[in-house]
Amino acid sequence: MSGLVWDTDQVREQGKEGAGTATMKLPLHENERVVIKTRAHARVLRQPLIMLLLLTGGCAFALGFLSRETLPDWLESNTGVLSWMCLLLWFLLLMIWCAAPLWRWARGWIVLTTERILFRSAVAHGDLQAIGLYSVRDLVAHTRKKGAPQLPGTLDVLLHNGFVRISHVPAVAYFRELAIDVMRDAGANRPLVNRDGHPSGEGNNR
Repeated sequence: MSGLVWDTDQVREQGKEGAGTATMKLPLHENERVVIKTRAHARVLRQPLIMLLLLTGGCAFALGFLSRETLPDWLESNTGVLSWMCLLLWFLLLMIWCAAPLWRWARGWIVLTTERILFRSAVAHGDLQAIGLYSVRDLVAHTRKKGAPQLPGTLDVLLHNGFVRISHVPAVAYFRELAIDVMRDAGANRPLVNRDGHPSGEGNNR
C-alpha cells in the first residue's frame, strides 16, 4: 500500500486550501474536498530497479575487464577511452530506463475528491485527467486475490459511453469502497449493480 494516504481528515484540510502537497497543486472546484490521495503502487518501480542492477553490474564487469593486464594490444591502447564510453553509456541508459520511470512515478497521482477522480499515469506521459463521479456507472476493482482490500490492482471506471482503466492503484478495493461511499452520499447513480442485479465491482488477475 505504498504511497496511500490513510489520514483522510488531514487530506480534507489540504483540499480546503485548494492544494494537495507542495509537489502537486490540485485544481479543485469550489466546495470540492479531497477524500484520499495516493501515488501508483511502488510495484511499477520493479523494472527500473532490475535495470539499475543489470546496468550497474554490466558496467562494473566491463570496467573490471578493461583493467586487466592481459589484454590484446589493440584493446590495451584504448582502455581509457573505452572506460569513459562505458561510463557514459551506463549514465545515459540509467537516465532512460531508471530515472525517467522514477520521475513519472513521482509525479503520478490518483486522487478521489467529493466530485471527481483525478489521476495521472505513472507509466506514461500525460496531463492530469479528471472523471466526474456523476458520470460513473460502476467501479470494478481487479486484484490477484479476491477478498483482499489491501492489495494493489487495477480500477476500471465504467462510464455510460465506455470505461477508463487506472492501473497500479494501492489498496484498490478500499479505494473503490471510498468512491462508492462518496457517490452514495452525493446520490449519484446508486446502488451499483451488474446486469444480473447483484452487487458488482470485484475482479481478479490484475
